[in-house]
Amino acid sequence: MSAAIECPICLRWVDWEATPPVVFGADDRPEILRKDPREDEVAWQTRLQTAYRPCSGVGSADSHYLPYDYADYRPIIVGVFGESRSGKSHLVAAMISRLCANDAALRRLGLTVDPLDLRTHQQYMSRTVEPFIKGRRRLDPTQPLPVAFTDALRVTNAAGDSFAVSFFDVAGEQLERSDPEVRFFGSVNALLFVIDPDSIPGLTQPAATAIGDSTFEEALKRLGGRPSPGKEFLHLPAALVVAKADLLRYSFDLAGEWMSRSGGAEETDLSTVERESEDVYALLVERGAEPWLRPAERCYRSTLHFASATNVSPTESAYGEGFAQRRVLKPLLALFAMTGVLDEELMRPVRGDDDAAS
Repeated sequence: MSAAIECPICLRWVDWEATPPVVFGADDRPEILRKDPREDEVAWQTRLQTAYRPCSGVGSADSHYLPYDYADYRPIIVGVFGESRSGKSHLVAAMISRLCANDAALRRLGLTVDPLDLRTHQQYMSRTVEPFIKGRRRLDPTQPLPVAFTDALRVTNAAGDSFAVSFFDVAGEQLERSDPEVRFFGSVNALLFVIDPDSIPGLTQPAATAIGDSTFEEALKRLGGRPSPGKEFLHLPAALVVAKADLLRYSFDLAGEWMSRSGGAEETDLSTVERESEDVYALLVERGAEPWLRPAERCYRSTLHFASATNVSPTESAYGEGFAQRRVLKPLLALFAMTGVLDEELMRPVRGDDDAAS
């Protein structure tokens, strides 16, 4: 365990071993957790599973609370970028729902997933994931709120290595206006850019006039100030996702082919990522969408994907027949391969399969 840990939210350093654990009481106020001299070690460790460590004084107005065992794992901090209408919150909810399924597809990759921050995870599942996935309700736009984890999970791979995977899905307005309270740019080590096809002229809206995603530009500007081994590229991996790709499947063959290959073994087959990336790139360049591709040009590793969190458009506030999640897991698995959670060799193309599919 490290003696000092950087808070990924505010970037302050925490003297980990010297900072007492805290728990949240019934009134949601933090209080120091103390070991009862009569309890055995098993009981104490059980209580610590729901404890936190503050990044500053207990109860301080500007303190953030990190899971008690956060320092035990290598952090994978995913920053999610996209305008408020891009569907990024729906996509993140679909990704986390799919990741937490712990189904056979994930087991084939050797991955197991459980909450790192049980309190945050339960709140996120009950307030966001379950109403969306089970209730088929359209999510409200992310509100400008104090920056905090959207969710935090412990992901363990086939080698037995565990990672603290946390997500920051911040309101597009906060990114667009360069909110100084959005400080996690200094801690993210994986990037997820959500492309809204409705904003790109000629994809779904002939009259669209956007010239790029302002949140992408703000993210690249803020990330560009970080120390990097080379100035030409950001030393960060990125996955770019054309969300709402169900809107493209009947109009563009490249999108239609990939959207038809949803589910089954293909969802976790990372050997097709390179070809999918080439097809996404080709489609966007053909439509003059180079501004949306800037993250792929600036980051030293990047992948591009088609995905849909809903597979259908909503009728008023809910989704009806055909509602499903399509290709939402692969972008996240690609980030896992680029950050060492998964073996990067999984993304090596199998050329015989590619040629046969062409």
